[in-house]
Amino acid sequence: MKKIIILIFVLKVCVSCDKEFLDTDPQSTINTDQLAKSASSNEALINGIYTALRSYGLAIGGNHEDYGHKSVLSAMDMMSNDMLTTKSSWYGSFYNYLGRQQTSVRSRLVWNTYYPQIKSANLVLAAIPSNITDEKLKAVRGQALALRGYFYFMLARTYGPTYIGNETKLCVPIYTEITVVGKARSTSNEVYTLIENDLKESIELLSGFERKNNDAINQNVAEAFLAEVYLEMGRYAEAATLAHSARESYELLTEKEWLTGFYDIKSKETMWGATITSGTTTFVASFFAHFDNTNEDGYAGGMGIYKNIDKNLYNSISDTDFRKKAFVAPAGSLIYPGLPAYANIKFRDPTITSGHYIYLRSSEMYYVEAESLARSGNETAAKQVLYEITVTRDPAYTLSTNSGTTLINEIILQKRIELWGEGCAWYDMKRLGFSLTRDYPGSNHSDFGKFNIPAGSNEFIFQMPQAEMDANPLMVQNPL
Repeated sequence: MKKIIILIFVLKVCVSCDKEFLDTDPQSTINTDQLAKSASSNEALINGIYTALRSYGLAIGGNHEDYGHKSVLSAMDMMSNDMLTTKSSWYGSFYNYLGRQQTSVRSRLVWNTYYPQIKSANLVLAAIPSNITDEKLKAVRGQALALRGYFYFMLARTYGPTYIGNETKLCVPIYTEITVVGKARSTSNEVYTLIENDLKESIELLSGFERKNNDAINQNVAEAFLAEVYLEMGRYAEAATLAHSARESYELLTEKEWLTGFYDIKSKETMWGATITSGTTTFVASFFAHFDNTNEDGYAGGMGIYKNIDKNLYNSISDTDFRKKAFVAPAGSLIYPGLPAYANIKFRDPTITSGHYIYLRSSEMYYVEAESLARSGNETAAKQVLYEITVTRDPAYTLSTNSGTTLINEIILQKRIELWGEGCAWYDMKRLGFSLTRDYPGSNHSDFGKFNIPAGSNEFIFQMPQAEMDANPLMVQNPL
């Protein structure tokens, strides 16, 4: 019966999303001259980008793993040490690393999620000059720059190498104007220079901008983006300063709030996300359908395609840390007796169809700041920042006595625990030069994903999608 219900919803989703795809074409009725004079038209374009980032089927089409930016964050986490799926079904191709290969349709998920939206951002930036004085247009340009910079960051760390030591190696093509001509890949340094310039200008332009809700990007979000970029680039002092500024106006969640389910964009730690309503939901092609193990109408809870935490990571969580309650203990759960050991109950949508997407939380900035402080030689401050957030999760936690690599590893571990399932784990593994280690004694990983990959392997870089290789004669492929 559940399968029949799911199929009916799938058909409804596909029909509604085809209409939405047509409605979000940003170039159908607005020309450049109109854009240059109209704040509302430019705002409509930016809102179209935000809509696309939570829409179904725009990157791959007909694939229930394709529901925008949140689907990308989820797919990348499935490639990490920290998460597993119990069945070879949706997200299985990311879990077993076949999705990164050019012949897989999954290889275009990241590419097709961001490049079309970069095109829309370029249209706005072409219409609004950098010396604009109108306050509304300044805010629109600032959002367009922040989005373009962040999208290139997502592309660079997916299809390109890590930044440090690879500055002259090939990354991704740069498009800053509307064109139908494919370009060659730029170097990492060229791509990151564009990213930095976009985000720095956006931070200036968004000063004083007050957004209506957390669906839009404001100055704090742009600062958070640049903090992440500087961490990747090894510019640690700047990363620490920006991370602190980005998080400063946000309060940390209490235990009750943290364990609510992460479905409410109005949560006091949410910096950026997407509001989902009964009218915009894509139901089974959605984050909660795949990651809410408690929902019997979704893939996870309804068909037993559970998303679980790695056993080693679970065991590393202190018993006095309330975040351990976000996962089913080995002895089972009284509240959810049907779920297997280590199943996540962190993500739960009590509305069933209207759970919001949270893209970025202020808590992430504590770990960016702490790691950056430690790497820039200020270990005392790094320990204090780590303590500030950890003691709110684990009352028994005491100020760290670690130093050097041991301190940094502690910061990274706490980050993995806090942000499990939120899109940080795989990108951090790649940046930090960690290996994939799933095949170990007592591992709870599924057989089709139970393997190890050494640090620095080509498998930590996605290949260019086959369609891009076929269409662009200047494109150079990454190794298999």
